[in-house]
Amino acid sequence: MNPLVRDALEVLLVVAVGGILWSAIGRMRRGEVEVMRCASCQRAVSRAYDECPHCGAPLPS
Repeated sequence: MNPLVRDALEVLLVVAVGGILWSAIGRMRRGEVEVMRCASCQRAVSRAYDECPHCGAPLPS
């Protein structure tokens, strides 16, 4: 592969990752990111689980 093409692709990847981080930080600063919490233990949980991995309480869908 031509080194110039490889370098251009690397720059594009760095710009893309930088844009993703900039967008995520902006959303967090504006308060648009909401952390799901368990109703029983108030700990942060993933939406992937049907029940809280910390206390075992069922999570809303």
